[in-house]
Amino acid sequence: MTERQSHSIRNAFWSALYTLVSTLMGFVIRTLLIKKIGAEYLGLSGLCQSVLGTLNLAEMGMDTAISYNLYKPFAENDRERVNALLSLYRRLYKIVALVILLLGLAVMPFLGHMIEGEPPAGVNIYLIFLLYLLDTVCSYLLYPPRRPLVVVSQQFSIHQKVLLLNFLFLYASQIVILVAFKNYFLFAVCFPVFSVLGSLSYRIVTDRKFPDFKPEGKLPKDFYGPFIKRVSGVALARFRNASRSYIDVIFISSFLGLVVSAKYNVYSVILVIPQAATGIIISSIKGSIGNYFALENDERKYGLFDLLSFMFFWIAAFCSSCLVCLYQPFVRLWVGEDMLLPLTAAVASAVLFFVTTIGGMLEMTKDITGIYWENRWTPLVEMLVNVILDIICIRLWGVQGVLFATAFSIAVITLPSDLFVLFRCYFHRSPVRYAVKYIGFSILAAGAAAAAYMLCARISGGGILALAARLAVCLIVPNAILLLAFHRTDNIKTLLGTVRQILGKEK
Repeated sequence: MTERQSHSIRNAFWSALYTLVSTLMGFVIRTLLIKKIGAEYLGLSGLCQSVLGTLNLAEMGMDTAISYNLYKPFAENDRERVNALLSLYRRLYKIVALVILLLGLAVMPFLGHMIEGEPPAGVNIYLIFLLYLLDTVCSYLLYPPRRPLVVVSQQFSIHQKVLLLNFLFLYASQIVILVAFKNYFLFAVCFPVFSVLGSLSYRIVTDRKFPDFKPEGKLPKDFYGPFIKRVSGVALARFRNASRSYIDVIFISSFLGLVVSAKYNVYSVILVIPQAATGIIISSIKGSIGNYFALENDERKYGLFDLLSFMFFWIAAFCSSCLVCLYQPFVRLWVGEDMLLPLTAAVASAVLFFVTTIGGMLEMTKDITGIYWENRWTPLVEMLVNVILDIICIRLWGVQGVLFATAFSIAVITLPSDLFVLFRCYFHRSPVRYAVKYIGFSILAAGAAAAAYMLCARISGGGILALAARLAVCLIVPNAILLLAFHRTDNIKTLLGTVRQILGKEK
């Protein structure tokens, strides 16, 4: 087993543990919010987080740009360069904290206009928003300057360990508050408190882990031109990502109200499960892939990219099938019939997950290669189209209209553009063959999801056993179809060989 594989496995384990705990606790928290104080509070929480997620665009992609610049000097042990980058990182994030604080205070007077109908009785939405704002500002102001080293050193497990401990205390405190006091204000106070504690503990751990690296020194003047260019490209991509998620929530709250927003939040929580699974993979392998791309030749880089594309396609196809088949029975079993959205919303969520998963793999590659400026206008075009379609579709079809609009914008605008730029500017080959292949894969994925759904529809009942039977169908049918289609390809042989190597069955 190579050192890169060892790091990736360790990162995957801790990412999986963190995701499992945070997902389960997220379910508990949202259930208590709905049952103890009302669904509209869940909608209010989602609105505050979405507004602040949009304000986080002030970060402008500096994290990604600096990490990109760190891969090579860290791999070559160029401490002077690494220290200078960390120094820049620390200064920039203090500026970001101030900008987000000012933007948040400027947005506060308009909160009432983002809610259709009346806010929950007895709740000061401005004070609640201020607590969420302090949470965000503290996370930037106290951001540990050595944190990027966790990624580029392929030791992302450190990040997950610290977050896991912090979130356990956060969730435990919030559960006690909801059960014992049923007080939303105290619930919200926990966010900034644990943000401070988590940042301080992260700083202590990373300072001890990387004592030889300190945020000091200056970068040469010729560094800043390409850096600003790259940050600008990443920033535009961040605007695009906001239009996909946070702005969607704001539209739903503004046009359909907090109760519908709470239902959307419930579906989003379920969507977090497969998203978290793909996030585990990305966070676990990103540092190793960055190290590989920094040291290997173009042909080997493309071979790894093609393998990753195949792996992410399989994950997207399988998880999308699960979402189509399990969304409605799971929501019904979890929070009841009243919190259901139409089946078309579940299908739209599955489609959105599929295209964002493929897009996430491409975005990870762009993070590593620094290819953002080259298609800088694509995020703006997607965001504009998405917002226009959101306004039209939410009036015509409600929540599912918003989801389909976002999925359409990604599939038609961003994916083709990202592919073209990556192939032209980095891999230096035509993307046509690759694109045709993955269009065929997407059609196969839709067929696998349809086959699984038709079998699940024959299962009667709405209890746990029926849900387990549907899950069994989802585990078997899509994977069997995909395995039958690809069992002779080089990619599946390579993946199976890697699994055997990890399990110790092959040297």
